[in-house]
Amino acid sequence: MFGKNLFKVILTESALFSPESVNDTILAHTFFRLRQLTGFYLQALTRYQLHSPFVFEWANAVLEDRRWYYPFRDIEALRARVLAVDTKIWPSGFGAAPAAQQPVRLGRVVRRSAVSPEKGRMLFRLVNWLRPTRMLELGCSAGISAMYLASAAAQSARLLTLEGDAALAAVARSNFRLLGLQQAEVIEGEFHRTLAPALDRLGGPVDLVYFDGDHRLAPTLEYFETCLAHAHRRTVFVFDDVYWSPEMTQAWERICAHPRVTLTLDAGRLAFVFIHPEFLQKQHLRVVPARWKPWKIF
Repeated sequence: MFGKNLFKVILTESALFSPESVNDTILAHTFFRLRQLTGFYLQALTRYQLHSPFVFEWANAVLEDRRWYYPFRDIEALRARVLAVDTKIWPSGFGAAPAAQQPVRLGRVVRRSAVSPEKGRMLFRLVNWLRPTRMLELGCSAGISAMYLASAAAQSARLLTLEGDAALAAVARSNFRLLGLQQAEVIEGEFHRTLAPALDRLGGPVDLVYFDGDHRLAPTLEYFETCLAHAHRRTVFVFDDVYWSPEMTQAWERICAHPRVTLTLDAGRLAFVFIHPEFLQKQHLRVVPARWKPWKIF
């Protein structure tokens, strides 16, 4: 079970599906991810080894809940529609993405940048469990992850999602309208210009922040510190692709060591950061669904 999931994570989140993009850097990053995810799996616990009631509750709500919700169907239908679009765009090259040398099919860009269905469902279940009022996303792409986040939120909740690419931002806005997600709003522009104003626009401390728009060390740490200044004791930070590259893994390790961070839960696909002061001793746990290690039930 784990081997299937491991290689699915690596292949769907790398650019290896695109033959013309295979180069030494991509291959090096792919082997790096393979090593890191293998090590992650070997060290990972399941809910049956968790002693904290809070962490056990999180695992049941986010990792183990396999119920199906109607928004999953609607969001994936929109994803399929976008992937079939033949329109070509010029990717902006913001973050860790290389600048485009020629126009690229929109569907191909979205296939590479959008959150996977598995991650999307984890985000949905996190919001369903956490019930946040103010949410922020760094890296909207075509809005797939934002649709999962907003679909689980209350009508009174608000999600601001930042996207540097104008073409992708337009696609996301269209998708939000089609699903009637009035909670979600796209803010277009580079993160270093839009992040602070977006936090101010939320009108209070942020409850949930999802980082998936820049995989470089310095910007990731900078954006985390900026959001941390607008956090409260129960704010949850979610990081995608912590094993994307050595640089991103280094950023993740620095965040885990931050003095305000009291608990981190690394689920491989997504990693979660908590600053709740009731966790008196720092804990850094790696956790997988119980079905990935069925023998751990005993």
